[in-house]
Amino acid sequence: MQNHQNFFEELTEKKADYFLALPQSGSSRINYVGRSGNQDFIITYNENKRENEAFFYFTDLFKSLDLNTPQIFKINPERTLYIQEYLGKKTLSEIIAEEGLTERVGNLVQKSLEKLYELQTKTLGKVDFKKSFEYEIYDDLPITHDLYYFKNFIVDVLEIEYHKSTLLKEFKVISEMIQNFGPKTLMIRDFQSRNILVDENDAVFFIDYQSAMEGPASYDLISFLYQAKANFPVAFKEKMLDYYLSFWNEESDRINLKASFNWIKLIRFLQVLGAYGFRGLIQRKAHFLTSLQQGIDNITELSESWNGFSSQFPELYFIIKNLKTENVRLKIEELIIK
Repeated sequence: MQNHQNFFEELTEKKADYFLALPQSGSSRINYVGRSGNQDFIITYNENKRENEAFFYFTDLFKSLDLNTPQIFKINPERTLYIQEYLGKKTLSEIIAEEGLTERVGNLVQKSLEKLYELQTKTLGKVDFKKSFEYEIYDDLPITHDLYYFKNFIVDVLEIEYHKSTLLKEFKVISEMIQNFGPKTLMIRDFQSRNILVDENDAVFFIDYQSAMEGPASYDLISFLYQAKANFPVAFKEKMLDYYLSFWNEESDRINLKASFNWIKLIRFLQVLGAYGFRGLIQRKAHFLTSLQQGIDNITELSESWNGFSSQFPELYFIIKNLKTENVRLKIEELIIK
């Protein structure tokens, strides 16, 4: 930590007024907030250089397009430590937790959707996706990975029985459908309220976009509005979906976006449950454990409201139904207590 503070003080050319480590969530990155005079900065240490390079590339691109993302002031020679702009004291997630769905929160959600659309459209044709961190495009590889994330860290960890070949065939159908949806834009991938900072003027800023790739425009929209922790009311989510759709001038784009909604909910809910299983049940990180039941409720509600889901995906439907059983509830409690 002292070396990291020294690096910060090289930039400011004086001793820090304070230098504090921030709590970690799902990432292995270490973040600090440092103050010099009346200005705060975020200092990040990350040994994953490939991830860092993706973040540096997207940051430079976004700033060149005047988007609502942080500026990077200094990077160490090893490319593992960097200093970035401090954009706000609170995340949108923290404000939602404090206030609920107030008028202010509704306005912040709308601002976030406006800025998402701006980022998606301003970057069209300007991104070198070969600079991406893990995947260039949301095709069969990352989609299949997301589906297996759910299988491995929820279904298998909770010891839910299923017919393997039937489930894998259903996964293949899901992957093929999702790959066909457009319009294709830059997809931030982890676009949710805890990765949106809010400043004192209620301006919103996006962070943690190093996993960006090319993908369906609706992915980030669904990730944001249907995140388990925010738990927005159904009527509000539907209103915000319509608000986002209103930005798209071409009727064909709006039709394609609408057609993708349930499929994107499906893959996102399954991927998020896999993350809750791995980060929560395996790694015991509290943030993920607290959202697990809401994640189960989300996928259950989707499977029951989607006309024909049980006949199109009988094995997956069987698994989802099992997630709500007493046996699985007790298994989750047993894993949490261990």
